[in-house]
Amino acid sequence: MTPTQQAFLSILRAALRVGEDCPDISADQWPELFRLAQDHKVLPLVFETVHLRLRREVPELAAAIRGQVRNLVILQTLRTAEFLELWRALEEAGVTPLVVKGIVCRQLYPKPDHRPSADEDVLIPPEQLELCRRVLEEFGMSTDEADPEAYEFPYRKAGSPLYIELHKHLFAPESDTFGGLNEFFGDPFRSAAALEVQGTALRTMHPCDHMTYLIFHAFKHFLHSGFGIRQICDILLFAREYHTQIDWEWVRLSCRSIRAERFAAAVFAIGVRYLGFDPVEPWDAIDVDEL
Repeated sequence: MTPTQQAFLSILRAALRVGEDCPDISADQWPELFRLAQDHKVLPLVFETVHLRLRREVPELAAAIRGQVRNLVILQTLRTAEFLELWRALEEAGVTPLVVKGIVCRQLYPKPDHRPSADEDVLIPPEQLELCRRVLEEFGMSTDEADPEAYEFPYRKAGSPLYIELHKHLFAPESDTFGGLNEFFGDPFRSAAALEVQGTALRTMHPCDHMTYLIFHAFKHFLHSGFGIRQICDILLFAREYHTQIDWEWVRLSCRSIRAERFAAAVFAIGVRYLGFDPVEPWDAIDVDEL
């Protein structure tokens, strides 16, 4: 690991633990540091943590990055507001969705809109698909997915940053590799949990189910194309917030059954070693240097 990568993780640690000092950064490290932050989609988190020092040491770079961060945060604020408006429209029409990842994870950060989400994932009962699609269209959204048997439908709104992925299932049922993962979640609508965001009551999966899903989802990305530090931060913050509501033995055995136990153990070990999180039982110690 390079010194800049180590500094990047230390800054993230400080960002997630408000009040902790961030490391010294040399002048030649700043550009690479912000490239890493952009690649991992944590630019607002990093800039917020180091902006005072950056303004003193490299004011021109500070001004340029500040503009990028301002745009990212404004876009996320607009996405969040419009998503909450859409959610209220769905509920008024009788749709009973669950929201997963995105806005749920954002609420765990010190400043939620500093953790950008490109989209919001909405899970609905399959029998509500047509009603839900009608509400989305009335809201001004459209999709390029014409197959009614598809397991997810991407919806966009012209002139708006809002982007929705509408799911009938958490994982594609037709996938030989991941289709079977849906069986781990039973009927998530029956065990739904409440989450309030800016005065709007949302529904999401029970914390134990959601923790399992976050790990499974990250594992899927790890096997296919890799995953970033932001997904690790999401998992760690979720574990810290909902620790007492999670059946950790069930999560561990579920991960073991799909051969993801060492992956999950590595995620939590990274949290302990590099990001200042407390150990999460019952994961075994594991060497994470190479990962």
